[in-house]
Amino acid sequence: MLPRSLSARLMLATLVALLAAATAAAAVMLMLRTSSLEDMVREELAEEVVELREGMRVGADGAVTLELSPEVGNVYAAMRNDAAYRLTDQHGHTVATSQDGPALQTLSALPAGAPAMTVAAPDGDVHLRVADAAFEHAGRTYHARIARSDRLVATLKDHASKLYLRAGAAVVVLALLTFTAVIYFIVNRMVRPLRQASRVAARVGPRNLGTRLHSEGLPSEVVPLIDAFNAALERLEQGFRVQQEFLASAAHELKTPLALLQAEIELSGAPNTALLLRDTAQMARQVHQLLHLAEVSEGHNYTFAPVQVRSVIDDAVDYLSRVADQRGVDVLVTTEGAEFPPVEADAGALFVLVKNLLENALNHAPQGSMVRIVVEPDRFHVRDAGQGVGVADRSMLFKRFWRGNAKDGDGAGLGLAICMEICLSHGWSIALSADDGAPGACFVVVTNTAACSAAGCRSTATGW
Repeated sequence: MLPRSLSARLMLATLVALLAAATAAAAVMLMLRTSSLEDMVREELAEEVVELREGMRVGADGAVTLELSPEVGNVYAAMRNDAAYRLTDQHGHTVATSQDGPALQTLSALPAGAPAMTVAAPDGDVHLRVADAAFEHAGRTYHARIARSDRLVATLKDHASKLYLRAGAAVVVLALLTFTAVIYFIVNRMVRPLRQASRVAARVGPRNLGTRLHSEGLPSEVVPLIDAFNAALERLEQGFRVQQEFLASAAHELKTPLALLQAEIELSGAPNTALLLRDTAQMARQVHQLLHLAEVSEGHNYTFAPVQVRSVIDDAVDYLSRVADQRGVDVLVTTEGAEFPPVEADAGALFVLVKNLLENALNHAPQGSMVRIVVEPDRFHVRDAGQGVGVADRSMLFKRFWRGNAKDGDGAGLGLAICMEICLSHGWSIALSADDGAPGACFVVVTNTAACSAAGCRSTATGW
């Protein structure tokens, strides 16, 4: 199975190609190594003729000397049963020979044109092949006669093959490591713009639909995909804007007719005036919360500044103090911690967040009970002493227009949805705390964006 990463695929393809090339080179070397012994000896003799011709030096007096490489000269000196040469001029006079030995003696006595000869040795007869060649040097013709044994050529070729294979293996391994490092560096630089575009795309959300991806530095094959993604964002932004504008406009336009309808009901003197006024009040509350929802869903409506959370909570508690008195519920605010640094927030939105949570707690708290608000340096808790939230209802808590079983039943079902929108816009998290055995429901708002991001928490109905 191919890896999912584009970088890994490119590196894998390159390494496979390199391994295929190395395998082909090894196969060629193996084919050369499996040549017949006769062919190897013939090639060796041809190379020796070239060595003699290139190493020959003729002095001013016509004397001939041979300057052979140490490797070649040492073979003739050490292997006198297996190697010999004899160089003659155009008149048949010997001008240079290898060191005296059985091979040279047999070569000197060998008839002209003989392709092979045998040398008697203590460990058995040695079979040598003979090569004759004539060449020109300094205007004169020379004749070279060279003999090499089969066993010498086979031994030298085998030793050379092993050296070549070891050196080749080392070179291949080093080349693979170097090639892998270079390819890894190059591929990473190639896909870096793609990773940057992916990070930008991951940050796109309902509150920053105006973000667009840039195609500079990206491969040409990816540019159409980026353009298509930007076009989709454009359409999505337009649709979201139209929806929000419609929501705000509809809610705003409904406020005046509802106010007139409420006034007409109050003046009509109908027998069911109280019931009608209650219905119109609930409709007005829903319209008011729709306007709030439209406002908090747009990121440009926020003005961020350092805000002390405790002071905003105190304002919200004071604002709802009459509601708490009417319901016979006490509100207690406590702090835990030594330092309470300010948080970057929109003070108005934070007030609405605390007010909605506190109002929700008051709606569900029994008469004579207490709502507790605990403020910590990076979060705050709002707990009531009511019946709590059933397991089946927890997934619905933050859905719009869903209402629990509040005592008065006049909720619009948008309070917690507005809380979630505010938290998302600030990079905070809101959650129903996990069941700790205490009565009622406890909502926790984490205001430390760094800690929330590191922990990977998000707004949820079931806790972290």
